[in-house]
Amino acid sequence: MMHKLVRLAMLAAPALVVAGCSVAHGTSKPVAVYMSLGTKQCQEGGRTVSDVQKTLRDAGIQVLAATCGSDGFAYPAVCGAPDGRIAIVDVPAEQAGAAVKLGFKLLSERPGATRSSCS
Repeated sequence: MMHKLVRLAMLAAPALVVAGCSVAHGTSKPVAVYMSLGTKQCQEGGRTVSDVQKTLRDAGIQVLAATCGSDGFAYPAVCGAPDGRIAIVDVPAEQAGAAVKLGFKLLSERPGATRSSCS
């Protein structure tokens, strides 16, 4: 019986090591977070997606992918009013909490948000 337990442990050990490495190296399922670009209708300015990515990288958070998007809210068509543009960034799941502490929000909590090109 003891021989079988030792053999089972030896077979299971590599699987546990591989599973631990995938989490430690950020290969878990990505989580999308977003931040407003602070842009306004009829005006230039605000942040860029590159600025947002730099904020995450400077905090040691891995950026897996990034794009522009809309927060899904309706805004009145008035110059100077917000336009709802956001940066959407995919980060490793284990780093999403750190991104939230930086002011990002989970995209899953904004069901009306959509991804779009940054043109």
